[in-house]
Amino acid sequence: MQSISLRATALLSLSLGSFGPLLAQNEPGSNATALPGAGKPQATNSGDGLPTFLLEVPGGDVWMGLDVEQFVQAVAEATFEMKPEKAFEIAPEKFVKTMARSAPALSRDKVHVDTFLLGKWPVRNDEYEVLVNAERAAGRKIKVPFLWWIEGRKDDYESKLDDIRKAFPKDPRGGVEYWERHGDELPGALKDKDGKPIGELPVVYVSWRDANRFAASVGMRLPTEAELTRAMRGDGENVWPVQDHYDSNLLRALRMFNGQDQHLKPVGSVQAATGPYGHFDMFGQVFQLCSDLGYLPLHGNDDYNKTWDKLQKNKLGKMLTAKPPFDYIHTPVKGGCFLSFQQPEGLMIDARVRVQTSDVLESVGFRLAKSTTPGYDYLLSLKRIKFSSSVFEKDQDLDLAALVGAERYTLAANGFPSKYEAVSFAPVNWLSSDKRARLDQMLEGSQEKPLLIGGLAATAAFGCGAEPGLYALFYRDAGIPKDLQEAVKRGHKQITKELKEAEKNKGKEKESDKKDDEKADKQEKNEQWRTVVKRFGLTDEDLADASAADGDVGFVRIDGVKIDTTRSAFLLATDGKIVAALPGTKHKPTAGPAAAATMVIEAGTKEQKDKAVAKLTFSIPLIAGKEQKAVGFELHVGLDQEPPTAETPWRLPMQGAEKK
Repeated sequence: MQSISLRATALLSLSLGSFGPLLAQNEPGSNATALPGAGKPQATNSGDGLPTFLLEVPGGDVWMGLDVEQFVQAVAEATFEMKPEKAFEIAPEKFVKTMARSAPALSRDKVHVDTFLLGKWPVRNDEYEVLVNAERAAGRKIKVPFLWWIEGRKDDYESKLDDIRKAFPKDPRGGVEYWERHGDELPGALKDKDGKPIGELPVVYVSWRDANRFAASVGMRLPTEAELTRAMRGDGENVWPVQDHYDSNLLRALRMFNGQDQHLKPVGSVQAATGPYGHFDMFGQVFQLCSDLGYLPLHGNDDYNKTWDKLQKNKLGKMLTAKPPFDYIHTPVKGGCFLSFQQPEGLMIDARVRVQTSDVLESVGFRLAKSTTPGYDYLLSLKRIKFSSSVFEKDQDLDLAALVGAERYTLAANGFPSKYEAVSFAPVNWLSSDKRARLDQMLEGSQEKPLLIGGLAATAAFGCGAEPGLYALFYRDAGIPKDLQEAVKRGHKQITKELKEAEKNKGKEKESDKKDDEKADKQEKNEQWRTVVKRFGLTDEDLADASAADGDVGFVRIDGVKIDTTRSAFLLATDGKIVAALPGTKHKPTAGPAAAATMVIEAGTKEQKDKAVAKLTFSIPLIAGKEQKAVGFELHVGLDQEPPTAETPWRLPMQGAEKK
């Protein structure tokens, strides 16, 4: 299925089902602030201290995609269930349209999926509300989902109808457009148009970016398409959920057959929609967002093209003449939704619908996934939405397989996180693309151009003053370049001389003297030493200090951040600019064999005993493609949060490599 059909269906339901009743008066709603209450569906897992709504999906191989025969048969069943063998004759136009919507699922092969944890139900409204309340309380902008406003707060919606009509005249989507523009300022409440609570319904009208934002806030991520398929299919090979072939019994089983059931339902209320590993609402509730950025052939272009060629040799398959569009800017959603009775092919396990990362639709929600490595999901979710790759070289990226992190959950009575804390670091996959690179030269060069070494994320403010979040991390070696030292010496000599002369001639200047001084100033600005010191962020005032006499004032500035040059430093950057500096340790980076990263969380020393410090060791290949020769680093990260205690321990990385 293609996103246009999904969008059209969702908008049709809006225009017919939501906007009509909104003109009726109703009592004002209110924003709920409590955490999701106890007594909701519970789940268990084997992870120590992890949220209890996560269920394990065991690792294994899963079939993904359809071969030509499966594809043609499934399309025929979805087109005309009573006589699928005659579907192409009875409804040829519908048959071709169904093929076009289903074609992205073509090509079939097994894909391995590692063991992971998956939310037992799609994220509910009362769970998403926790993020909305927390972000707004902190003064950060976040939209309430659309239905929370137009249905939960009808009074506010109706009070803005005149503004909506003026801003979007004759636009049937005016309410949506207004919400997209002002949603972070609008109120919301967890009620439907009849005033009934919707806390246990899946949250919808949440974009891929906002879903990742929510996932990061609880240390999780969206599942990949392969993971979601594994959770839906397990070890089986079935094309349809619940039964082997499609007919209206599937709609009945999923409670989608009758008009009164074609709407969102409280999670866990449709038994037949449960997946093979016990996860609720895997099918027919809401389409579920995948983490994959890019809507691409399941097994690559070559495999897809071979399958397409086979399709063109099939007497029915060749009725489809145009390949589906693939691109790198959309993301897949899976599982079908409460509106899929109109296009049942969306219920196929291999069905793939594409949406934009900014799309917010009534039929799309999301489910949370979690890996076994502490802090992995937190950094990954932030990387998808808040991380600039402009500082990376070609083919350079964060090596998530080498990520090291620690995390700590505080759980509410119902097992949902009431607080999440984490610190996580992922090194780059290599330091240099130059095959002749030498460590001593790279360290010396870092004094002028700091060396990119990875990405560092934390949920707490850093001890250096940086706000919580994900940053690119650079290394700068202690000391200053020789050309800066010479420039500082010359500059200090020139500036102190001028200051003495100015003091001596104070009050005795003539107009001609001023002109001479202006001319001299202009010449001095063109002197080479000024160019050098400016490159390192130093000012005339810095050079006038007595400490500059020997050519080293003890610091430089990068993007306005003052950096101590008497010791090494780790620099935090966002959007390509340095924003803060962490002091280095006594251990200088050293060359040696690659080693697994380590992390421990301890209390700070002396006056910082009430704060936590994360102590990391990690290694990075010196040269691209030569992993055997690595550079070892040691990093200590001060965090503005409580240190671990016996009652509140952190989940720490295992010794050695750990599967994601």
